[in-house]
Amino acid sequence: MDPEIERKIASGQYSVSPRTGRIRKKTRTKKKSLFSVRRLKKMGQTALWILLLLMFIASLIMIIPELNLNTDPKKSNYQRNR
Repeated sequence: MDPEIERKIASGQYSVSPRTGRIRKKTRTKKKSLFSVRRLKKMGQTALWILLLLMFIASLIMIIPELNLNTDPKKSNYQRNR
C-alpha cells in the first residue's frame, strides 16, 4: 500500500471497507441546523398556545373579583327582605 494513503488512513481522511478492503475517502456531512423551519413552526405554535392559556387565566383572575358572589345564604336573604 502507498505510504501516503496509509498516512491518510491513520489521520482519518480515508477508511477501509471491511468487506471488500476498498479504500474510500470519508465525506463530511453537514451538521443539521438547530432551527429548522418545521421545528420553528412547532415551537411557535406551542408558544402561542401557552400565551393564550396564560391570557385566559389572567382574564379569569381579573373577572372573578368583579362578580361579587356571596357565599353566605343568610346575608343574601336579609338583603332580599329589606
